[in-house]
Amino acid sequence: MPEKPVAGIDVSKDFSDMCIITPDNKVFQTVHIFHDATSLRRSLAALEAAAREFREKPVIVMESTAHYHRVIAQFLQSAGYEVMVINPMQSGALKNINIRKVKSDKSDAHRLALLYRLKTLHTTNQPNELLSNIRDYCRQRADIMNSHTAYVNRLTSLLDQAFPGYARVFSRVACKSSLGILKTYPSPAAILAADPEQLAETISKYARRGVTTDYVIKKVAALRRAAENAEEINLKREAYSVLIVTVAELLEGLQRHIETLKKRIIELATEDPSVKFEVNLLQTIPGIGLYSAVLLRAEIGDFSLFQKPKQLVAFFGMDPSTRQSGKFVGTKTKISKRGSPYARAILDICAQSAVHPVKGKEPANPVLANYYAEKVKTKEPKVVKCIIMRKLVNIIFAVLRDKKTFELRTPEEHIELLKHPNISRAA
Repeated sequence: MPEKPVAGIDVSKDFSDMCIITPDNKVFQTVHIFHDATSLRRSLAALEAAAREFREKPVIVMESTAHYHRVIAQFLQSAGYEVMVINPMQSGALKNINIRKVKSDKSDAHRLALLYRLKTLHTTNQPNELLSNIRDYCRQRADIMNSHTAYVNRLTSLLDQAFPGYARVFSRVACKSSLGILKTYPSPAAILAADPEQLAETISKYARRGVTTDYVIKKVAALRRAAENAEEINLKREAYSVLIVTVAELLEGLQRHIETLKKRIIELATEDPSVKFEVNLLQTIPGIGLYSAVLLRAEIGDFSLFQKPKQLVAFFGMDPSTRQSGKFVGTKTKISKRGSPYARAILDICAQSAVHPVKGKEPANPVLANYYAEKVKTKEPKVVKCIIMRKLVNIIFAVLRDKKTFELRTPEEHIELLKHPNISRAA
Protein backbone atom coordinates (compact mmCIF):
# COMPACT_ATOMS: atom_id res chain seq x y z
CA MET A 1 0.00 0.00 0.00
CA PRO A 2 1.57 3.36 -1.00
CA GLU A 3 2.39 5.87 1.71
CA LYS A 4 0.22 8.92 2.23
CA PRO A 5 1.52 12.48 2.08
CA VAL A 6 2.00 13.87 5.58
CA ALA A 7 1.82 17.40 6.95
CA GLY A 8 3.69 18.25 10.13
CA ILE A 9 2.63 21.42 11.95
CA ASP A 10 4.85 23.04 14.56
CA VAL A 11 2.50 25.10 16.71
CA SER A 12 3.44 28.20 18.69
CA LYS A 13 1.46 31.00 20.32
CA ASP A 14 1.12 33.51 17.47
CA PHE A 15 1.95 31.50 14.37
CA SER A 16 2.73 27.96 13.18
CA ASP A 17 4.77 26.33 10.43
CA MET A 18 3.49 23.50 8.24
CA CYS A 19 5.69 21.15 6.21
CA ILE A 20 4.04 18.75 3.74
CA ILE A 21 6.16 15.78 2.67
CA THR A 22 5.55 13.49 -0.29
CA PRO A 23 5.02 9.72 -0.04
CA ASP A 24 8.78 9.30 -0.61
CA ASN A 25 9.58 11.78 2.21
CA LYS A 26 10.61 14.78 0.11
CA VAL A 27 9.41 18.25 1.02
CA PHE A 28 6.38 19.12 -1.11
CA GLN A 29 5.54 22.55 0.34
CA THR A 30 6.06 24.66 3.46
CA VAL A 31 3.55 27.20 4.74
CA HIS A 32 3.93 29.86 7.45
CA ILE A 33 0.57 30.08 9.21
CA PHE A 34 -0.61 33.05 11.24
CA HIS A 35 -3.54 32.19 13.44
CA ASP A 36 -6.17 34.00 11.42
CA ALA A 37 -8.77 32.97 8.85
CA THR A 38 -6.70 34.04 5.84
CA SER A 39 -3.63 32.02 6.83
CA LEU A 40 -5.71 28.98 7.75
CA ARG A 41 -7.39 29.06 4.34
CA ARG A 42 -3.93 29.28 2.74
CA SER A 43 -2.80 26.20 4.66
CA LEU A 44 -5.95 24.41 3.54
CA ALA A 45 -5.17 25.30 -0.09
CA ALA A 46 -1.69 23.76 0.28
CA LEU A 47 -3.19 20.57 1.71
CA GLU A 48 -5.71 20.40 -1.15
CA ALA A 49 -2.87 20.80 -3.67
CA ALA A 50 -1.08 17.85 -2.09
CA ALA A 51 -4.28 15.83 -2.16
CA ARG A 52 -4.71 16.48 -5.88
CA GLU A 53 -1.06 15.71 -6.63
CA PHE A 54 -0.96 12.39 -4.79
CA ARG A 55 -4.67 11.52 -5.02
CA GLU A 56 -4.97 11.13 -1.26
CA LYS A 57 -5.48 13.61 1.54
CA PRO A 58 -2.43 14.24 3.72
CA VAL A 59 -2.44 13.06 7.32
CA ILE A 60 -1.72 15.96 9.68
CA VAL A 61 0.53 15.59 12.73
CA MET A 62 0.89 18.27 15.41
CA GLU A 63 1.95 18.48 19.03
CA SER A 64 -0.41 19.04 21.93
CA THR A 65 0.89 22.52 22.77
CA ALA A 66 -1.06 23.96 25.71
CA HIS A 67 -4.28 25.28 24.08
CA TYR A 68 -2.67 26.78 20.98
CA HIS A 69 -3.15 23.69 18.77
CA ARG A 70 -6.90 23.42 19.35
CA VAL A 71 -8.12 26.05 16.88
CA ILE A 72 -5.95 24.71 14.04
CA ALA A 73 -6.88 21.10 14.78
CA GLN A 74 -10.60 21.89 14.80
CA PHE A 75 -10.37 23.92 11.59
CA LEU A 76 -8.59 21.13 9.69
CA GLN A 77 -10.79 18.37 11.12
CA SER A 78 -13.92 20.25 10.04
CA ALA A 79 -12.38 20.40 6.53
CA GLY A 80 -12.26 16.60 6.48
CA TYR A 81 -8.60 15.94 7.28
CA GLU A 82 -7.27 13.35 9.71
CA VAL A 83 -5.45 15.19 12.48
CA MET A 84 -3.13 13.39 14.90
CA VAL A 85 -2.41 15.38 18.07
CA ILE A 86 0.58 13.80 19.80
CA ASN A 87 2.38 14.22 23.09
CA PRO A 88 5.49 16.47 22.78
CA MET A 89 7.51 13.68 24.41
CA GLN A 90 7.05 11.60 21.26
CA SER A 91 8.25 14.33 18.92
CA GLY A 92 11.19 15.05 21.22
CA ALA A 93 12.54 11.60 20.40
CA LEU A 94 13.51 12.83 16.90
CA LYS A 95 15.24 16.06 17.90
CA ASN A 96 18.68 14.53 17.25
CA ILE A 97 17.78 12.70 14.05
CA ASN A 98 20.37 14.78 12.14
CA ILE A 99 24.05 15.01 13.00
CA ARG A 100 24.04 18.74 12.31
CA LYS A 101 22.37 20.69 15.09
CA VAL A 102 19.40 22.51 13.59
CA LYS A 103 16.49 23.85 15.66
CA SER A 104 13.83 25.94 13.96
CA ASP A 105 10.07 25.91 13.54
CA LYS A 106 10.40 24.69 9.94
CA SER A 107 12.74 21.85 10.89
CA ASP A 108 10.42 20.88 13.76
CA ALA A 109 7.45 20.73 11.37
CA HIS A 110 9.50 18.53 9.03
CA ARG A 111 10.43 16.18 11.89
CA LEU A 112 6.79 15.90 12.94
CA ALA A 113 5.87 14.80 9.42
CA LEU A 114 8.71 12.24 9.37
CA LEU A 115 7.63 10.95 12.77
CA TYR A 116 4.43 9.60 11.19
CA ARG A 117 6.52 7.24 9.06
CA LEU A 118 7.77 5.42 12.16
CA LYS A 119 4.27 3.95 12.66
CA THR A 120 4.62 4.26 16.43
CA LEU A 121 2.59 7.40 17.05
CA HIS A 122 -0.09 7.42 19.71
CA THR A 123 -2.56 10.28 19.55
CA THR A 124 -3.39 12.13 22.73
CA ASN A 125 -6.74 11.45 24.33
CA GLN A 126 -9.18 13.97 22.85
CA PRO A 127 -12.54 13.72 24.69
CA ASN A 128 -15.86 14.58 23.07
CA GLU A 129 -17.37 18.05 23.30
CA LEU A 130 -19.25 17.46 26.56
CA LEU A 131 -16.30 15.87 28.36
CA SER A 132 -14.00 18.59 26.99
CA ASN A 133 -16.23 21.26 28.51
CA ILE A 134 -16.37 19.44 31.84
CA ARG A 135 -12.61 18.94 31.83
CA ASP A 136 -11.96 22.63 31.10
CA TYR A 137 -14.32 23.66 33.91
CA CYS A 138 -12.72 21.20 36.35
CA ARG A 139 -9.20 22.35 35.53
CA GLN A 140 -10.16 26.02 35.86
CA ARG A 141 -11.79 25.29 39.22
CA ALA A 142 -8.68 23.45 40.40
CA ASP A 143 -6.49 26.39 39.40
CA ILE A 144 -8.78 28.83 41.22
CA MET A 145 -8.71 26.61 44.30
CA ASN A 146 -4.91 26.74 44.24
CA SER A 147 -5.12 30.54 44.15
CA HIS A 148 -7.65 30.40 46.98
CA THR A 149 -5.23 28.37 49.10
CA ALA A 150 -2.43 30.85 48.41
CA TYR A 151 -4.60 33.78 49.51
CA VAL A 152 -5.77 31.93 52.63
CA ASN A 153 -2.11 31.51 53.58
CA ARG A 154 -1.52 35.19 52.86
CA LEU A 155 -4.48 36.19 55.05
CA THR A 156 -3.27 33.94 57.86
CA SER A 157 0.17 35.55 57.67
CA LEU A 158 -1.33 39.05 57.89
CA LEU A 159 -3.54 38.12 60.86
CA ASP A 160 -0.63 36.56 62.73
CA GLN A 161 0.99 40.01 62.72
CA ALA A 162 -1.97 42.41 62.81
CA PHE A 163 -4.45 40.38 64.88
CA PRO A 164 -2.72 37.62 66.91
CA GLY A 165 -5.23 35.10 68.23
CA TYR A 166 -7.89 35.79 65.58
CA ALA A 167 -7.37 32.38 63.94
CA ARG A 168 -8.66 30.69 67.12
CA VAL A 169 -12.02 32.49 66.98
CA PHE A 170 -13.28 30.83 63.79
CA SER A 171 -12.70 27.24 62.66
CA ARG A 172 -11.39 28.62 59.34
CA VAL A 173 -10.15 32.16 58.74
CA ALA A 174 -11.66 32.03 55.23
CA CYS A 175 -15.18 30.93 56.24
CA LYS A 176 -17.98 33.32 55.26
CA SER A 177 -18.51 34.68 58.79
CA SER A 178 -14.79 35.36 59.23
CA LEU A 179 -14.43 37.13 55.88
CA GLY A 180 -17.53 39.21 56.59
CA ILE A 181 -16.04 40.41 59.88
CA LEU A 182 -12.61 41.12 58.41
CA LYS A 183 -14.02 43.22 55.56
CA THR A 184 -15.72 45.51 58.08
CA TYR A 185 -13.47 45.26 61.13
CA PRO A 186 -9.93 44.42 59.93
CA SER A 187 -8.07 45.24 63.16
CA PRO A 188 -8.34 44.70 66.94
CA ALA A 189 -9.00 48.43 67.40
CA ALA A 190 -11.92 48.27 64.94
CA ILE A 191 -13.43 45.31 66.81
CA LEU A 192 -13.15 47.05 70.20
CA ALA A 193 -14.61 50.28 68.80
CA ALA A 194 -17.58 48.51 67.24
CA ASP A 195 -20.97 48.14 68.90
CA PRO A 196 -21.38 44.46 70.03
CA GLU A 197 -24.82 44.45 68.42
CA GLN A 198 -23.29 45.45 65.07
CA LEU A 199 -20.74 42.64 65.41
CA ALA A 200 -23.58 40.21 66.13
CA GLU A 201 -25.58 41.42 63.10
CA THR A 202 -22.54 41.02 60.81
CA ILE A 203 -21.86 37.45 61.99
CA SER A 204 -25.58 36.63 61.82
CA LYS A 205 -25.78 37.87 58.21
CA TYR A 206 -22.91 35.74 56.92
CA ALA A 207 -23.48 32.70 59.16
CA ARG A 208 -27.25 32.76 58.47
CA ARG A 209 -28.06 32.33 62.13
CA GLY A 210 -30.20 34.40 64.46
CA VAL A 211 -28.62 37.36 66.22
CA THR A 212 -29.54 35.94 69.61
CA THR A 213 -28.34 32.37 68.99
CA ASP A 214 -25.60 30.93 71.19
CA TYR A 215 -23.28 30.66 68.18
CA VAL A 216 -23.41 34.38 67.43
CA ILE A 217 -23.20 35.45 71.10
CA LYS A 218 -20.16 33.24 71.72
CA LYS A 219 -18.42 34.47 68.57
CA VAL A 220 -18.88 38.10 69.55
CA ALA A 221 -17.47 37.45 73.02
CA ALA A 222 -14.52 35.48 71.59
CA LEU A 223 -13.79 38.25 69.08
CA ARG A 224 -13.69 40.93 71.74
CA ARG A 225 -11.44 38.84 74.00
CA ALA A 226 -9.06 38.16 71.09
CA ALA A 227 -9.05 41.87 70.20
CA GLU A 228 -8.25 42.91 73.77
CA ASN A 229 -5.32 40.50 73.92
CA ALA A 230 -4.06 41.42 70.45
CA GLU A 231 -4.25 45.17 71.00
CA GLU A 232 -1.24 45.04 73.31
CA ILE A 233 1.06 42.97 71.10
CA ASN A 234 0.03 43.43 67.47
CA LEU A 235 2.03 45.28 64.83
CA LYS A 236 0.19 48.55 64.22
CA ARG A 237 0.59 49.38 60.55
CA GLU A 238 -1.93 51.05 58.28
CA ALA A 239 -1.06 48.68 55.43
CA TYR A 240 -2.20 45.61 57.35
CA SER A 241 -5.81 46.74 57.63
CA VAL A 242 -5.98 47.64 53.94
CA LEU A 243 -4.37 44.36 52.89
CA ILE A 244 -6.66 42.28 55.13
CA VAL A 245 -9.75 43.88 53.57
CA THR A 246 -8.33 43.40 50.07
CA VAL A 247 -7.48 39.72 50.59
CA ALA A 248 -10.83 39.03 52.29
CA GLU A 249 -12.70 40.49 49.31
CA LEU A 250 -10.54 38.48 46.89
CA LEU A 251 -11.29 35.28 48.80
CA GLU A 252 -15.02 35.98 48.71
CA GLY A 253 -14.87 36.40 44.95
CA LEU A 254 -12.84 33.23 44.47
CA GLN A 255 -15.28 31.25 46.60
CA ARG A 256 -18.20 32.45 44.48
CA HIS A 257 -16.42 31.37 41.29
CA ILE A 258 -15.53 27.98 42.79
CA GLU A 259 -19.16 27.30 43.71
CA THR A 260 -20.46 28.55 40.34
CA LEU A 261 -18.06 26.30 38.42
CA LYS A 262 -18.89 23.28 40.59
CA LYS A 263 -22.61 23.79 39.99
CA ARG A 264 -22.10 24.00 36.22
CA ILE A 265 -19.85 20.91 36.22
CA ILE A 266 -22.50 18.84 37.99
CA GLU A 267 -25.19 20.14 35.62
CA LEU A 268 -23.17 19.12 32.54
CA ALA A 269 -22.44 15.69 34.00
CA THR A 270 -26.18 14.94 34.16
CA GLU A 271 -26.98 16.11 30.60
CA ASP A 272 -25.69 13.02 28.79
CA PRO A 273 -27.20 9.69 29.96
CA SER A 274 -24.02 7.68 29.26
CA VAL A 275 -21.78 10.13 31.15
CA LYS A 276 -24.27 10.26 34.01
CA PHE A 277 -24.36 6.45 34.14
CA GLU A 278 -20.56 6.18 34.25
CA VAL A 279 -20.30 8.91 36.89
CA ASN A 280 -22.80 6.99 39.02
CA LEU A 281 -20.74 3.83 38.55
CA LEU A 282 -17.58 5.59 39.73
CA GLN A 283 -19.39 6.85 42.82
CA THR A 284 -19.95 3.25 43.94
CA ILE A 285 -16.19 2.99 44.53
CA PRO A 286 -15.51 3.82 48.22
CA GLY A 287 -13.62 7.10 48.53
CA ILE A 288 -14.91 8.61 45.27
CA GLY A 289 -17.62 11.26 45.61
CA LEU A 290 -19.74 13.02 43.00
CA TYR A 291 -17.31 15.78 42.06
CA SER A 292 -14.32 13.40 42.07
CA ALA A 293 -16.22 10.99 39.81
CA VAL A 294 -17.08 13.74 37.33
CA LEU A 295 -13.50 15.04 37.22
CA LEU A 296 -12.03 11.55 36.77
CA ARG A 297 -14.48 10.71 33.98
CA ALA A 298 -13.70 13.97 32.18
CA GLU A 299 -9.92 13.50 32.49
CA ILE A 300 -10.10 9.89 31.22
CA GLY A 301 -11.85 11.06 28.05
CA ASP A 302 -12.36 8.32 25.47
CA PHE A 303 -12.23 5.18 27.62
CA SER A 304 -12.26 2.90 24.56
CA LEU A 305 -8.60 3.82 23.98
CA PHE A 306 -7.60 1.87 27.08
CA GLN A 307 -7.43 -1.88 26.51
CA LYS A 308 -5.57 -2.84 29.69
CA PRO A 309 -5.49 -1.50 33.26
CA LYS A 310 -1.79 -0.65 32.97
CA GLN A 311 -2.58 1.74 30.10
CA LEU A 312 -4.94 3.70 32.36
CA VAL A 313 -2.32 3.56 35.12
CA ALA A 314 0.21 5.11 32.73
CA PHE A 315 -2.34 7.75 31.66
CA PHE A 316 -2.65 8.78 35.31
CA GLY A 317 1.15 8.92 35.55
CA MET A 318 1.15 6.20 38.21
CA ASP A 319 3.40 3.79 36.31
CA PRO A 320 6.94 3.25 37.68
CA SER A 321 9.86 4.85 35.87
CA THR A 322 12.81 2.59 35.06
CA ARG A 323 16.51 3.49 35.23
CA GLN A 324 18.98 0.91 33.93
CA SER A 325 22.24 1.20 32.01
CA GLY A 326 24.80 -1.59 31.64
CA LYS A 327 25.24 -3.15 35.06
CA PHE A 328 23.55 -0.25 36.82
CA VAL A 329 19.97 -0.80 37.91
CA GLY A 330 18.20 2.02 39.75
CA THR A 331 16.74 0.97 43.08
CA LYS A 332 14.81 4.12 43.93
CA THR A 333 11.81 3.76 41.67
CA LYS A 334 9.52 6.75 41.26
CA ILE A 335 6.22 7.10 39.44
CA SER A 336 6.51 8.69 36.00
CA LYS A 337 4.08 11.58 36.69
CA ARG A 338 3.61 11.91 32.93
CA GLY A 339 -0.16 11.76 33.01
CA SER A 340 -2.80 14.30 33.97
CA PRO A 341 -1.77 16.14 37.15
CA TYR A 342 -5.41 17.08 37.77
CA ALA A 343 -6.51 13.44 37.72
CA ARG A 344 -3.58 12.45 39.91
CA ALA A 345 -4.39 15.17 42.46
CA ILE A 346 -8.02 14.09 42.82
CA LEU A 347 -6.94 10.45 42.93
CA ASP A 348 -4.70 11.31 45.89
CA ILE A 349 -7.72 12.75 47.72
CA CYS A 350 -9.80 9.66 46.89
CA ALA A 351 -7.06 7.36 48.22
CA GLN A 352 -6.94 9.42 51.41
CA SER A 353 -10.72 9.10 51.83
CA ALA A 354 -10.64 5.37 51.12
CA VAL A 355 -8.14 4.34 53.80
CA HIS A 356 -8.37 6.97 56.55
CA PRO A 357 -11.35 7.25 58.95
CA VAL A 358 -13.13 10.60 59.19
CA LYS A 359 -14.66 11.90 62.44
CA GLY A 360 -14.61 8.56 64.18
CA LYS A 361 -16.23 6.68 61.29
CA GLU A 362 -14.88 3.55 59.67
CA PRO A 363 -12.68 3.98 56.56
CA ALA A 364 -14.63 4.10 53.30
CA ASN A 365 -12.83 0.98 52.05
CA PRO A 366 -11.90 -1.29 55.00
CA VAL A 367 -10.11 -3.75 52.69
CA LEU A 368 -7.72 -1.08 51.37
CA ALA A 369 -7.48 0.42 54.86
CA ASN A 370 -6.27 -2.89 56.28
CA TYR A 371 -3.83 -3.24 53.40
CA TYR A 372 -2.53 0.28 54.04
CA ALA A 373 -2.14 -0.35 57.79
CA GLU A 374 -0.14 -3.51 57.10
CA LYS A 375 2.12 -2.01 54.44
CA VAL A 376 3.06 1.17 56.37
CA LYS A 377 4.81 -1.06 58.90
CA THR A 378 7.58 -1.69 56.37
CA LYS A 379 7.22 1.13 53.77
CA GLU A 380 7.01 4.90 53.74
CA PRO A 381 3.37 6.16 53.98
CA LYS A 382 3.70 8.12 50.71
CA VAL A 383 4.91 4.96 48.93
CA VAL A 384 1.95 2.98 50.25
CA LYS A 385 -0.42 5.77 49.21
CA CYS A 386 0.90 5.48 45.64
CA ILE A 387 0.14 1.76 45.77
CA ILE A 388 -3.41 2.52 46.96
CA MET A 389 -3.84 5.08 44.16
CA ARG A 390 -2.73 2.49 41.60
CA LYS A 391 -5.21 -0.02 43.01
CA LEU A 392 -7.95 2.58 42.70
CA VAL A 393 -7.05 3.09 39.03
CA ASN A 394 -7.37 -0.67 38.47
CA ILE A 395 -10.78 -0.60 40.14
CA ILE A 396 -11.85 2.39 38.01
CA PHE A 397 -10.79 0.51 34.88
CA ALA A 398 -12.76 -2.58 35.88
CA VAL A 399 -15.90 -0.60 36.72
CA LEU A 400 -15.90 1.33 33.43
CA ARG A 401 -14.96 -1.74 31.39
CA ASP A 402 -17.62 -4.03 32.84
CA LYS A 403 -20.26 -1.32 33.28
CA LYS A 404 -21.01 -2.75 36.70
CA THR A 405 -21.08 -1.25 40.16
CA PHE A 406 -18.19 -1.86 42.52
CA GLU A 407 -18.55 -4.72 44.98
CA LEU A 408 -16.36 -4.69 48.08
CA ARG A 409 -14.62 -8.04 48.54
CA THR A 410 -11.74 -9.28 50.63
CA PRO A 411 -8.74 -10.77 48.75
CA GLU A 412 -9.84 -14.26 49.88
CA GLU A 413 -13.37 -13.73 48.51
CA HIS A 414 -11.93 -12.43 45.24
CA ILE A 415 -9.66 -15.48 44.81
CA GLU A 416 -12.56 -17.79 45.54
CA LEU A 417 -14.71 -15.99 42.99
CA LEU A 418 -12.01 -16.34 40.32
CA LYS A 419 -12.21 -20.11 40.73
CA HIS A 420 -15.72 -19.93 39.27
CA PRO A 421 -15.33 -17.85 36.05
CA ASN A 422 -18.87 -18.66 34.88
CA ILE A 423 -20.37 -16.76 37.77
CA SER A 424 -21.40 -13.24 36.84
CA ARG A 425 -19.56 -10.85 39.10
CA ALA A 426 -19.37 -7.14 39.72
CA ALA A 427 -16.16 -5.14 39.35
